[in-house]
Amino acid sequence: MFGRIFRSVFAFAIVSLITVTMAFSQDLDDVTIAGKILDANGLAIVGANVTATRTETGESRTVTTDDEGGYRIVKLKPGTYKIKAAANGFGAQETPDILTVSAQNVQKDFKLTPAGVTAEQTVTVTEDDTPLVDTTRTIVGGTITQRDIEEIPNSTRNPLDLVLTLGGTAEEQLSTRDLADDRGQRGLTAPGTTPEEAGIFGLSGGAAYSNNITIDGLDNNDDRGASFRFQPSIESVSEVQVITNQFSAEYGRASGGRINLRTRGGSNKYRGRAFYFFRDDVLNSNTWNNNRNGIVRPPLTDHNPGFTFGGPIVKNKLFFFTAYEYDNIADTTVLDAWVPVGFSNPRFPLPPPTNPNETFVVGGVTVARYITPVDTPAVKHIFSGRVDWTINSAQNATFAHDSA
Repeated sequence: MFGRIFRSVFAFAIVSLITVTMAFSQDLDDVTIAGKILDANGLAIVGANVTATRTETGESRTVTTDDEGGYRIVKLKPGTYKIKAAANGFGAQETPDILTVSAQNVQKDFKLTPAGVTAEQTVTVTEDDTPLVDTTRTIVGGTITQRDIEEIPNSTRNPLDLVLTLGGTAEEQLSTRDLADDRGQRGLTAPGTTPEEAGIFGLSGGAAYSNNITIDGLDNNDDRGASFRFQPSIESVSEVQVITNQFSAEYGRASGGRINLRTRGGSNKYRGRAFYFFRDDVLNSNTWNNNRNGIVRPPLTDHNPGFTFGGPIVKNKLFFFTAYEYDNIADTTVLDAWVPVGFSNPRFPLPPPTNPNETFVVGGVTVARYITPVDTPAVKHIFSGRVDWTINSAQNATFAHDSA
């Protein structure tokens, strides 16, 4: 009996801790909507009600204007919003859909006109005087929206590779991945010139180990390789936010830059998609470095099916979103190394060189080139799940689970 009670209390404590952690971990990426409500003469309207409604989920927040007619709605999740302003004796006004991104401050002012003799009607404000540039933010960076993620070609299907499409970003200077591997930096005229593996990209000229990579505001850094711990399915990512410089101290941890992946959530409509991607070596050309070394195009086959599905559990209250991706890669890596000539160690046997005529003497030992393709197959199961619960009109809780 006591054991069951203890387990129940322990489980409740863990869930409560997760709720608090998730609710506050994303505060830095919340949206703020502010402005003033004025009458036709430019005078402040005190006590007007301003409501921001998120189109996807129906969540709404209402505030009242102060003595100067100002209002401010904070801690809104990024998404599409309609803003409505109403006051006694004035005709209500409502904006069309306004798309917001992480950490954006939206400035929206209203000028209300007196209500007519007929029944009060809501006027949709078609003109959009919201500034295209958020002048309240001092940080430097950019945001890749969900539409960009879906339209930008991405052969690796890694959402972090999209970072390189923004200004102030570049491939890590000492990286051996992708393009660096084909620049002739490996296997040069002498051994010992292979660059060090050190992350994937640098921001504003900084090193990769100075970056801070997060998912929904939570830590996703692999400090051993200056990279990420978990790579979510690109189908589950709705936004890639990059801050390259001048971010405030509350972002913390890193001096180079911050990259935050915001995952997709459910809405009031059931939506899903199924996909299948396929790659084969017959569709690829050989690399310049392989042609230079007389290596034929390595074999490659990649089968990558999956699906996404999300929707409401309780309309306007509780939502879910799931994404699953299966990736079966039959890949080949070209091993390019230098091995000793005429030297053997029974404890560590080494293969003979494939090109014994190309030799160098290093530290009194003669070495020669060893180049051969090696099969490097990989099978990945990537699952992401997210549940959003609107506790009340002023607070959301998010529960997320990722596995690979």
